[in-house]
Amino acid sequence: MADSTASVEEQRLRVLMEYALMDSGAEAEFDAITRLAAQICNVPHALITFIETDRQWFKSRFGVEATEVPRDISFCAAVLEEDGLIEIPDVRRDPRFADNPMVVDAPYVRFYSSIILKVAGGHRLGSLCVFDPTPGPLNDSQRAGLQDLADLTVTLIEQRLAKRKAETREAMLGSLLEALPGGVVACDARGELTLFNSIARNWHQSDPMRIPQSQWAEYFHLYEADGETLLVPERVPLVRAMQGESVRDAEICIKAANVAPREILCSGRPFFDSQGNLLGAVAAMFDVTARKARSREIAQVRQYLQAVVDAATEVAIMAADTEGLITLFNPGAERLLGYIGSDVVSRLRLTDLYAPRELAAFTAEVEKEVGHALTPIEALTARPLRGQIESRDWHFVCADRSHRMLRLVLTAIRDHADEVIGFLGIAIDRSQLLAMEQALQTSEARFRTAFDSAPQGMVLVSLNGQFLEVNQSLCDMLDYSREQMLRMDFQAITHPDDLHNDLTHVHRLMNGEISSFQLAKRYFTRTGEIIWIQLSVAMTRDSRGKPLNYVAQIRDITAERQLDRMKSEFVAVVSHELRTPITSIKGALGLLNSGALGTVPAGFEEMLCVAERNAERLSVLVNDLLDWEKLAADKMAFDYQIYDLRDLLEESLLTNKGYADSFDVSLNLAGDESLHVYVDALRFAQVLSNLLSNAIKFSPAGDQVTLAYERKGDQALISVADNGPGIPAKFRHNLFQLFAQADSSNTRRQGGTGLGLAISKQLVEYMRGQIDFESTEGVGTEFRVALPLVEQGIKPEEDQGSGR
Repeated sequence: MADSTASVEEQRLRVLMEYALMDSGAEAEFDAITRLAAQICNVPHALITFIETDRQWFKSRFGVEATEVPRDISFCAAVLEEDGLIEIPDVRRDPRFADNPMVVDAPYVRFYSSIILKVAGGHRLGSLCVFDPTPGPLNDSQRAGLQDLADLTVTLIEQRLAKRKAETREAMLGSLLEALPGGVVACDARGELTLFNSIARNWHQSDPMRIPQSQWAEYFHLYEADGETLLVPERVPLVRAMQGESVRDAEICIKAANVAPREILCSGRPFFDSQGNLLGAVAAMFDVTARKARSREIAQVRQYLQAVVDAATEVAIMAADTEGLITLFNPGAERLLGYIGSDVVSRLRLTDLYAPRELAAFTAEVEKEVGHALTPIEALTARPLRGQIESRDWHFVCADRSHRMLRLVLTAIRDHADEVIGFLGIAIDRSQLLAMEQALQTSEARFRTAFDSAPQGMVLVSLNGQFLEVNQSLCDMLDYSREQMLRMDFQAITHPDDLHNDLTHVHRLMNGEISSFQLAKRYFTRTGEIIWIQLSVAMTRDSRGKPLNYVAQIRDITAERQLDRMKSEFVAVVSHELRTPITSIKGALGLLNSGALGTVPAGFEEMLCVAERNAERLSVLVNDLLDWEKLAADKMAFDYQIYDLRDLLEESLLTNKGYADSFDVSLNLAGDESLHVYVDALRFAQVLSNLLSNAIKFSPAGDQVTLAYERKGDQALISVADNGPGIPAKFRHNLFQLFAQADSSNTRRQGGTGLGLAISKQLVEYMRGQIDFESTEGVGTEFRVALPLVEQGIKPEEDQGSGR
């Protein structure tokens, strides 16, 4: 019995907690009831109380200061299990309360009456009670009034719980509507919007307002599924639902300003009260833009794949279901086997196309592997079902009953759940493949013959420099066996002083900046001897342009280099031997022409001037020859310093002004930036003098030559432009070669050694720059020199090699 009582009390306390009455705030409705109870019963004290585990808490009190009392002295707790009106005219005469602190002490209770508050389910939560320090009973009218107030209290408690549940449901519904992945809108029976969740607001880029139904489409940017036609009012899904229609997956488009159009699926329906009266309508909207885009992409992919299948006229593509029934037969299969696709698809099985004897032998072979009997289609698909590829040559039966050999690759087709839904076969004509293999073998044989029999060295090199293949000529040249060479890389036999330049060219080739390169470099033979070779390198790439390896031709030019050195030495000796007498001749002619030795006899002046000019030209030629000899021997010394570019250009113009005046040509400097370059000032001036003197010589009298400079990225771009006759097209390709002259005849108008531009190119490259030109015949020529810029006071890293 005690356990049962405890269970009832636990349930009562749980219900009390569900009603959320304890320690709740004051509520006017409950306070009005206690006030009326005190008035009706003509007592100074009235309470609405609820009984918890260890206390009696006052929800509403009239004439009482305290908010609660311990449960062990609670009058209501003592009578909690009693029913009906409880009335004790004098509590001093009731043994349960005679010694109660509230009786023997303030508030000196004498009269007590209460009604237990029972909620739905019969649970007793508390009481409505009145009490008075004066004893005396209630009259019938007071008892009836107190009962009515108790009933009203219970009603308020139930309504309070219902309201709380409604608020909870409303809050939950609001959270649910906000958590939905789509937009939700609703309206009342008059067509006024009552619900518009945040997703709908975001889609429409607007908040709901009192917008008439007739303007909903325009205001909320609602269009037909085509995205072009504005919805008419009666086509708006919410309006259709309000008219009693159950809308299901209606497609519309929302085109709010400044956002991409949204493709929307709408579902809606009206809702009614319990009497069937229309209360309003609700519509749910789901964004299917991405899904529709994916569907379109899938359709496009299918169309693309179908186009690929149809276009593959040289390849037979066939598909079959899990039973072997053919479901696809492309034009390539029609061409190779002679069937019409409509006569094959859904009519023939894959096994009908195989030569019977071959298929039977294959089936027996697979049966031995698996250890049990198989049908032909089971044998054909055994390996594909295990995730393997079945690839072999077969004789297929053509429409005219002849046989054709095809190389067939058969694979399983799987769905998203990795279940096999069919098989795909791709076949090519084996006769064509055999022809291709034969052609490849022939090509390889020709290449091998040419490779091995070439008189110069031939080599294939991997991307990391390892020798992949070498011919006998290279092995003889370097005195290595083929096996020894294939264990080496090109860096191992390259002279250290040449390796940097070689790797620079290789890097440019790898990056696609150049398609091939040639250079002279030194190799070590097996015995340590140094030989000079001419290296020509190109790169092989696959069909996607990815580098595969290098192919190089190597020619021994040691003898040529020795001959060139002998020529250079001869030129150097001759030039040195000529310099002293030429200097003496120039000095003597200068004295004669200046009159320092007296008046020159009449008729000799013109001859002496001609002699002096020719001596000057001969001196320039000798100096150019000496410079070229130093450059060729890599013996020219350079004194690199950081200079302000404009200072160098102004000095060069000043140096060449006298020469320009003699041709009646003016010099002009364009550019005003402060740029710094790291150069040899003397050699840089030599380059500028060559370019300026050429421009001056070929400019019309009275014209001007422009020397300009500017910043271009991390380089300084210097240009020398004239308005002369331009350089003939047939001469441009060898402009920077030795002794190059556009007019090499004995009657050419302008002098020159033909060495100036060749020397200038070498000097510019030594100073880490490049030189090029543009010329239009009849318009003029512009030479451009690009030099790397440096920060003032910071020297760049020195290059390896003499003078660099």
